[in-house]
Amino acid sequence: MAMLLSLVFAVGVTVLPPEQVLQRVKSTYATDVTGSFSQVFVNKMRGKQRVETGQLWAKKDGRVRWSYLSPVRKDFIYDGKTAYFYEPQNAQVTVFDRFDDSPLASAVRFLWGQGNITEAFDVKPCTGTNCDRGEAGDIVLELWPKQEIPTVRYTLLVVDPASFRVRRSIVFDPLGNRNEYHFTELKFGSKIADSKFDFEIPKGASILRSTMTTD
Repeated sequence: MAMLLSLVFAVGVTVLPPEQVLQRVKSTYATDVTGSFSQVFVNKMRGKQRVETGQLWAKKDGRVRWSYLSPVRKDFIYDGKTAYFYEPQNAQVTVFDRFDDSPLASAVRFLWGQGNITEAFDVKPCTGTNCDRGEAGDIVLELWPKQEIPTVRYTLLVVDPASFRVRRSIVFDPLGNRNEYHFTELKFGSKIADSKFDFEIPKGASILRSTMTTD
């Protein structure tokens, strides 16, 4: 962890280390969370963007469901044991075995503020040209994976200093491309039915398997 990690709030002159910011974020999200999201993928080389939107359900025990609704229906579901990525248009399901043991599990949870971020990432205040991604006064932190994640070079976490809610997460890959996740209409403490995280592979769907471990 870098020395003298600190940042200044827009409110007064209060100074908080990033670890304390993340602890407050973790406390804020230590419950069930629902909301809407938009995901913008920016291809650095081609300068093109792809925008997708959908709904998010996240249990405090780690189960999660991302349902992409536009422009194409897709679902990412983690039921506590196995993760699935279902693409109805292609009749294809990718099954992620040992998902909970992989660095990607932590990477997925931190996108909306859940999980113990400092266990999986080194954290420091954002520096450089990418730090203006939030609104005036927002806290922007850089998260660098402690273990290699092929699709993640580092991430920016943009936090509202008043509520300690995550406004957006921006994931940069090794090629400089980025995925921007924006979260809106968040509700905390909503009761989410366990059935929301049930998934049965549809009959006739092709199945791909991805085994991710920390070995």
